[in-house]
Amino acid sequence: MKKIYIDPVFEATHKVLQQMLGTEAEKGSLMTQENGFVGQDVNISIGVTGNLSGFIYLSMEEDTALNVASKMCGMEVDQLDDFVNSALGELANIITGNSATKLSNMGYQCDITPPSVVVGKEIQISTEQKEFLALPLKTGIGEFEINLSLQED
Repeated sequence: MKKIYIDPVFEATHKVLQQMLGTEAEKGSLMTQENGFVGQDVNISIGVTGNLSGFIYLSMEEDTALNVASKMCGMEVDQLDDFVNSALGELANIITGNSATKLSNMGYQCDITPPSVVVGKEIQISTEQKEFLALPLKTGIGEFEINLSLQED
């Protein structure tokens, strides 16, 4: 998988986190993972179709997810429920939509699928794609991880 795909996804993530949540995102070290990845407490999956196909996952611990939902909703939330999952799915949808636009500007026409939110401890996520790029992010409201598996069709 080409590492050039991660930059537009990071740029979109950084911009959305700034605008919607008022926090900066600092990149960690990019890692390559094979045969899927082990998710954190909350994992939001969005499929990508078109010239590029695959998945983008946003993964985070429960505390970060609750902080994100609290910021998005303007009120304190203290448990993962359908309301929080919906907010997190919408955040991922916005990030991935902006990522698709940036990838399109690079010549890769692509579209996204609706988000799926998976909650649980140490969930193993496997797909047809065998290689993922994982980019940890540190923010003022917690740590995220972008897991990206895209291939040209």
